[in-house]
Amino acid sequence: MPRVADYSIISDAWVVEGVQDTIIFEVPSTIDENSRTVIGFMLQIHNADDLTIELRMNGIRIWHWSYSDGRRVGFFQEVINAGVVRAGRNVFSFDSSSGDVRFVQLSDIVLWWQANI
Repeated sequence: MPRVADYSIISDAWVVEGVQDTIIFEVPSTIDENSRTVIGFMLQIHNADDLTIELRMNGIRIWHWSYSDGRRVGFFQEVINAGVVRAGRNVFSFDSSSGDVRFVQLSDIVLWWQANI
């Protein structure tokens, strides 16, 4: 069966940890669940200590990152294993940990996936 690339926008606005760390979104039934997907997002952090961030899709950890001391804004992209994202309802979530006060937010979260046509 032929496939094409398609995408789902998880969030276009800034999503601040502690206010909204879970987003429920839908993927059409045309997704090829046996193909890997790619997630891209903007990340902005402020911290004064070691910081660890984890992203999860449907409860499965898809990204883990550590950063030290300061402010960071940037774009990140990660390949997700096949079968993690599925047709219908999906749950994207993230959290961080640090020994000090921190501020973490994500925006422009987009999921690219392959569709069967």
